[in-house]
Amino acid sequence: VDLGELDDLSDDEEDGDEELDHASSLERAAYTTLHLLQELQSSSAEVSSITMMGSPAPVASDNADMDASNNTNILPSLNDSMTGGGINGVIMEKSRFLMKLAPRIRRLESDTAKCLVGRLESLLAKVRHLIEEENADNDNNDHDNNDGRGGNHNNRQQQEQQTLLLTIASCLRGLALLSKGSDAESAFARVAIMPILRSKLSMGKLDEGGSRGECAGFFFLLDDVANTVRSMYGPILRVSEGMFANTNDSSANNMEVDLVTCGVWVPVATALMADPGIKMAIFSPGIANVLQANYSALDTFLSELAGNLLTPPPPSPEKNESASGEEEKTSHELGDFSHLYYKPDLDARSVERAQSRLYAHPTTIDYYKRWNLPIYYQLRFAEFCKRLDKALEVVTKEGWQADVFTGDKGEEKKMRETLGFEVPLFLELYDGLLSLWSPNVFLRPLTHRFLRGAVQLVGRVLAFVREGLEGQIEFGGSEKRSEGMDESASTAITLETIVDIPAYHWNERVEDIAVVTWELTILDTCMSHDYLDAIATTVCPPDNESRQSTHNSTSELDEMKLVASEVLMKSSRGISPLVSHSWNTLIVDNLTSQCCAPLAAVKGVAATYRMTNRPPPTQASPFVGTILRPLKEFDTAYASRTPPQIGDNWKRQVISAVADKYSLAVEELIATVKRTEEALKSRKTRRMMAGGMSDGEKVKLQLYLDHREFKSHVVEGLGVDAEGIGGLVKLGELTEEAESLFLRTQEKKL
Repeated sequence: VDLGELDDLSDDEEDGDEELDHASSLERAAYTTLHLLQELQSSSAEVSSITMMGSPAPVASDNADMDASNNTNILPSLNDSMTGGGINGVIMEKSRFLMKLAPRIRRLESDTAKCLVGRLESLLAKVRHLIEEENADNDNNDHDNNDGRGGNHNNRQQQEQQTLLLTIASCLRGLALLSKGSDAESAFARVAIMPILRSKLSMGKLDEGGSRGECAGFFFLLDDVANTVRSMYGPILRVSEGMFANTNDSSANNMEVDLVTCGVWVPVATALMADPGIKMAIFSPGIANVLQANYSALDTFLSELAGNLLTPPPPSPEKNESASGEEEKTSHELGDFSHLYYKPDLDARSVERAQSRLYAHPTTIDYYKRWNLPIYYQLRFAEFCKRLDKALEVVTKEGWQADVFTGDKGEEKKMRETLGFEVPLFLELYDGLLSLWSPNVFLRPLTHRFLRGAVQLVGRVLAFVREGLEGQIEFGGSEKRSEGMDESASTAITLETIVDIPAYHWNERVEDIAVVTWELTILDTCMSHDYLDAIATTVCPPDNESRQSTHNSTSELDEMKLVASEVLMKSSRGISPLVSHSWNTLIVDNLTSQCCAPLAAVKGVAATYRMTNRPPPTQASPFVGTILRPLKEFDTAYASRTPPQIGDNWKRQVISAVADKYSLAVEELIATVKRTEEALKSRKTRRMMAGGMSDGEKVKLQLYLDHREFKSHVVEGLGVDAEGIGGLVKLGELTEEAESLFLRTQEKKL
């Protein structure tokens, strides 16, 4: 064993013991000073109370002056009666005595505080020097281990660090006793933190890894500062937090010495806001992406600061085993009782209390006010509005199937497969809505603004759809727009630019209406389910670590989700009326018009059999199969994309309207046939008896067969119950007379 190294070790231990004794003496001096100050304040308060209450006047006597002159040197006795002075006199005498000592007490307080602050500063400087030495020794760790001296050197450093930690704790307690915690915080910030900030904070490191002004290295700079402070002064911060934190009141935001808030965070925030260049680059970069990245970096740094500084590093198992053996040997053989010293016991609640103090500090409040977040939101919202307006412009020119999606193709495929969107415009809209809450756009203080922005974007698309359904927006018409161009301009435009789409109103196309209303139905469902979950996941992450950093309680998270749900439901409240109007009015009217077109052939039934000597009909007219064909084709194509709230009622409306017109046409035809038969009654003898039926009876039989065919299309082809449809009932009544004719023809076949 190197005797010289043992001598150095013993000398260092003696120096450390002397410093610890000195700090302990200063702590006891602080206790004494505190006691004297309390006595002085208590005595002054008692004298004030006696003066306010007033003491009874003494009984006058002839020998009062003589008694007073004879007893001037006698102190009042505790056994004297209260009316004669007694205890009040003792209090007054004590007060006068302490008042004479007040200047000395104040001087003692000032000198003790100065000594404690000076000692704390020197100890912090020594800690920094010791850490720098340790880092330098780590570079030569292999050489020391080969010489066999690395273990002794490490033990000496650990003992010295432990002694320094105890000494600093004594200084902090002494300053806390004298209500000079702010002096301790200022000394820690000045001696421990500011040198770190001066060595790491610069414009060069702020822009490291990117172009000037982008602050690409800001996040890594803050992370480096936090790690350096934790490695150098983490034990001191944990001891201070364990000694002075108020564990009985978790809502208390003040304590005698708060090194985490006032010793670390305040100097960091001050350094960032003091330098004009750094302040401008961080808080007012003029670029939305840079501002969002800077805010996120600082917000993450602040939200995780207490946890980073107060959470001790996990010890290695090998180190624990060797430390336990060395501790037992030291305590028994060398008389070292360091393992009995106070060690802080910090848990998750301790970190949460420290984080609460960070958020409640005035510096934090002022720091958040320096961000020009409303301007950032306006820039972001303008980007999304421009993106949506461009998509609407292209859709107006090229129709609903125009490829206007500008997002990630992978996200497009995911939305098509999981959500069911098909129209590119709605894919663009929903991708924009999700982008509002993406990590590189969203800022938590702007939650209410982003929520309002989402509502406005949805409202913009709903207004576009509503105007189109009302016929106010004309699609296509590219050739009309090109008429006003001169020849040189028109030739410069390629054929791909001018799409040959004639002008039309899409509310006249049932296919477009069905597709758009289905997309609206999907959007309505997503707004109240998937999109709400996306917002809640971003604003209030489900994992415990992120919830702690966002500083929200469970009740606050539930309330936020409820409020967001109400807002989104109000924004999508206009979707359901649009869908209902589209199906129950526009689609019904359009399909009714298409289905009623073949009914013009009903009048031709009479001409088919009048004076033609044709045999009685045996099957329905050809036009009957085309009446409901548009409805059947539409229903087949869009049955899977019919909104659930619509159901099959729209089909009954179409069939009912068509049946009403059909029955009206049949009624008019039967009336015409009857008038014709009345006119031909005088010519019965000349009636052609082909099949034994008159021309009128043949017409009625044809109408009967047509009615049966039409009804089968309704029931079997479209799956609609014929009962309750007035037009079908009326058709049955009108053609009921021809049923006997139909039975007669069937009997003849047999």
